[in-house]
Amino acid sequence: MQAIKLLVVDHYTLLREALRAILKPEQDISIIAETHDADEAANIVLEQSPDIILISLLKPSQSSADMIRKIREVDPAAKLIAFIDVKSREAGQALFDLKIAGLLRIDIEPAEVKTAIRQVYASGNYIDPRIIDTLFNNNNAKNGGLKLSVRQLQILKMIAEGFTNKRISAELGISHDTVKTHIRVILRKLKAADRAQAVSKAYELGVLRNSNDLDQDLIGWY
Repeated sequence: MQAIKLLVVDHYTLLREALRAILKPEQDISIIAETHDADEAANIVLEQSPDIILISLLKPSQSSADMIRKIREVDPAAKLIAFIDVKSREAGQALFDLKIAGLLRIDIEPAEVKTAIRQVYASGNYIDPRIIDTLFNNNNAKNGGLKLSVRQLQILKMIAEGFTNKRISAELGISHDTVKTHIRVILRKLKAADRAQAVSKAYELGVLRNSNDLDQDLIGWY
């Protein structure tokens, strides 16, 4: 079995060492190179064609955006997973604009890092549900005291109408994995065991009855 080839791009030696320790036992994942330099990262991508690039964006800046763009110039289809600390909608939007395939919080569990790598490699996307919660923290639709994002309300309404995950993905133009991530968040917020219970609780709370009253500025934003 061919291992997933990783390039790690990070200024922090401690994080690079931690990733090595976490991933070393995994036979299907291999760190082929490490760097903290944008030009070197681009050269490694050109010469070694890593499957996934792990990058730290704990302090997003113009230089980090430039680094990603340099990588994209070499390989427009490059799959990136970023460790981030998002505290605002604007910062989150900037990251999505860079088309990063995976977004992870720095306090993520080691097992989740491995899951993210495998999922991005296999199907393209992985977003830590807590990041989605943070991004919508200041822009929630409030129903019955429950806070759900506009996207979550859209998906919840579709679930109530009998849409499958595949159809939701097609209708909203988002990946199947992103749909599943949103549904996990919805179930957790509604404290529901499954989709049917989530719909039942949503009607009890009046969430679905009010779900057409959406903030148009947010519709289509993740």
